[in-house]
Amino acid sequence: MSALVWPETGGALFAGLPDGVKAGFSTLALVPDDLEADAGARRLAELLGVPGAPVARLKQIHGAAVVEPGSIRPGVVVVAGYGDALVTTERGLVLAIATADCVPIVLFDVEAGVLAAAHAGWRGTAARIVDAALDALVERGACIDRVYALFGPSISGSVYEVGPEVLAALDGTLPAAAVVPGRGDRSWLDVAACNEAALLARGVRAERIVRPRLCTFRENGRFSSWRRDGASAGRIYTGAVLSERVPAAPPR
Repeated sequence: MSALVWPETGGALFAGLPDGVKAGFSTLALVPDDLEADAGARRLAELLGVPGAPVARLKQIHGAAVVEPGSIRPGVVVVAGYGDALVTTERGLVLAIATADCVPIVLFDVEAGVLAAAHAGWRGTAARIVDAALDALVERGACIDRVYALFGPSISGSVYEVGPEVLAALDGTLPAAAVVPGRGDRSWLDVAACNEAALLARGVRAERIVRPRLCTFRENGRFSSWRRDGASAGRIYTGAVLSERVPAAPPR
């Protein structure tokens, strides 16, 4: 459904989206590892073509809480609360999710005028953050079969090794293709695949799910990765904005 466009300034934009929404994510060229959070979120807004827009981000806690930002002044970046998903019906407000291996997902229904962005690590996936974000969309008028879901970069299953306690926590959310046996009691886990399966189970249409399969760990030099670089890793900013309505021209 949608391809990626890679501007020379860094980052990537989802192309082929319905009119009324812009979405994308940063790269190290746009947001270096040492850039502080508000500046990184601001560069996401610039990437989306709305440099003076208000931006909402979160204190992310690896759970399933959804936060709806209040009114934010233009040009300001605000930490809207503690949680792992943002939802809004405000046009011109950028929602920004920070990740460094976890799965960022943008969800929207343009016809209903509602947008969400979620941060899904394995703990948030176990807590069903995608379901919580979809519920928040539906509560604000979205229809599941109109929802689009866009995945930003995350660590791939071929390099994300976890223990049995992680699989136990994810019990009931694991599609067979998401887990490959590893060494001893370890397994290779594809967290993005778990979230894609959750979207499909809720009725999101497969053709409206965009999952580029960009690996943060493997793409050294393009993306931040906590598992690769540890505490020195920065953050990738993934998000979107609902376009401002253009007033209709008065009749002549």
